[in-house]
Amino acid sequence: MDEIVDEIEQEALLRAAAPLIELAIAEDIGPGDATSESTIAAGAVLTGRIVAKAQGVVAGLPVARAVFQRIDPAIRFVTHVADGQEVVPGELLAEATGPGRSLLAAERTVLNFLQRMSGIATLTRQFVDAVACTPAAVLDTRKTLPGFRVLDKYAVRMGGGQNHRQALYDMVLIKDNHVDAAGGIVPAVQRARERHPALPIEVEVRNSEELAEALAIEPPLDRIMLDNMAPDAMREAVALAGGRVPLEASGGLGLEAAADVAATGVDYISVGSLTHSVRALDISMKIERPGRPAAGTGAELAARIAEIKAGLGDRLVILGHLYQRDEVLQFADLTGDSLKLAHDATQTDAKHIVFCGVHFMAETAAILARPGQQVFSPDPSAGCFLADTASLDDVAGAWALLDKALGEAVQEVTPVTYVNSSAQLKAFCGEQGGIVCTSGNAERVMAWALGRRPRVFFFPDQHLGRNTARALGIAADEMLLWDTRQPPAPEAIRRARVILWPGACNVHQRFRPEHVRAVRAQYPGVRVVVHPECRADVVDLADAAGSTAFIVEQVNAAPPGTRLAIGTESHLVARLQREHPDQEILSLSGAPAFCRTMGQITLANLAEVLESLAAGRPINRVTVAGDVADAARQALERMLAV
Repeated sequence: MDEIVDEIEQEALLRAAAPLIELAIAEDIGPGDATSESTIAAGAVLTGRIVAKAQGVVAGLPVARAVFQRIDPAIRFVTHVADGQEVVPGELLAEATGPGRSLLAAERTVLNFLQRMSGIATLTRQFVDAVACTPAAVLDTRKTLPGFRVLDKYAVRMGGGQNHRQALYDMVLIKDNHVDAAGGIVPAVQRARERHPALPIEVEVRNSEELAEALAIEPPLDRIMLDNMAPDAMREAVALAGGRVPLEASGGLGLEAAADVAATGVDYISVGSLTHSVRALDISMKIERPGRPAAGTGAELAARIAEIKAGLGDRLVILGHLYQRDEVLQFADLTGDSLKLAHDATQTDAKHIVFCGVHFMAETAAILARPGQQVFSPDPSAGCFLADTASLDDVAGAWALLDKALGEAVQEVTPVTYVNSSAQLKAFCGEQGGIVCTSGNAERVMAWALGRRPRVFFFPDQHLGRNTARALGIAADEMLLWDTRQPPAPEAIRRARVILWPGACNVHQRFRPEHVRAVRAQYPGVRVVVHPECRADVVDLADAAGSTAFIVEQVNAAPPGTRLAIGTESHLVARLQREHPDQEILSLSGAPAFCRTMGQITLANLAEVLESLAAGRPINRVTVAGDVADAARQALERMLAV
């Protein structure tokens, strides 16, 4: 699965890794592996299974391949996941087959690279998710392990972060010592522009006076760093800057503070701990005994699933969302997006519906299921980041404030919930005369809702709501983004036609305007297609935006030779690449954007739930309380009637 990462990026990574691999081999193997050479027969061929022992994000598989190849070109290395992909404990990352002595000699060096890089990617993903409902991007710093900068910064990108400057030579960053030595911000900037007119310039400021001085510089600076400021001071800085210059928050920011800092409105958060305080991801390599393959291999699991599936026959239907991994999707009887799958399952005679997707999808299937049909999930803990940004209590609390501001909210506001939400929120909409929407019908649904009442309360995805409202001609000043920390004033509520919940998808939020500009610069004539869960400024720069089904249709309809950059989940992008080799299909961001919770569905837990059904002792059934299901069904039926 290495094809997810751009070839040019892989080449740069491997060039930087090559001397490090030489040093690592020299210090670890030296004249030879005394233990392996004395215990393993010279001609023995073994297979090593590299397995995750903890949940995290993988990075460094191309480097692992290079280590094996450097130690013994006879080793065959096969990846089962891709860099940037979130994995669960016990998941097989890769297999290496070749001379046993060589495999074991390479083991420690391979794991050292893989564990460090995966640790960086994992921590980065945690920061990226923490700020996903804000516009802020997560940046790394130069606080990298000496010699490992390219590898460390690559791992940050695999985690969804962005790179700050690579080194001292590619950007001017004027910090406090430079300012003090130069006699002030203005003379420091003047000298930098004279010496390096082509380089971007960032200035670090320590207080509001220095910020005002930096903002007054013309032409404007490329970025201003707010050094060790408290959140209140950052909010004041954001207001003072007024969007004229991008602002970066910096200074010992921990994961627990990231969301609060991002909520101040800064554009970037730089985090040194991404690379200077690495906790390695626990990964191991286990050798298969000759003639006795390890239990639970992909082939064994696939065979068990196929056998059980055949035995259950038409009593079973397996649903597979398009963001699922291929090894799971191969067993799906029906594939598509969430609502289509839930609806189509009810048209079958199957008693058992196994939904390979996240929890809200299985809930929706359970709501729509006919009497006698039961819905199961391979992993009921596979939630949805976006759905989890809006709880019933929080939305009901906001509704009460709308009621207070508008008189009677049920007369003034139509609640609209995206299908990516809990059954409780769908039921809330049903009870309040509201409706459900999908990314494919959001425009029709919002128009219907505004035709019934003057305002719409759209949740949980602010970006889909904003993009839909804009498509209907609603101006920005007629939209209100709800603030859960400080709810808006009644006057602001009364002015709004569309009230947006501040949720976001942590996958689609990773696509940014600079990605669109970069891909257009690198690939002339490229057509950019994105999902409407992306930010409005990304949708504005794209050639087209639409649902998952829309994206697939765009690719299917494109003639050979078409160059497409797609802004959506990477399992789907990789599958489209394989299905359309006559087209040049790219991931918009360069770095992959995998859905963590979709990745929780594996062959192992699919096999487990099928075995339970075959044995008559089903596990992981997904149910929705009767009153909740009835109310949610009303909201869904309203949507189907639009």
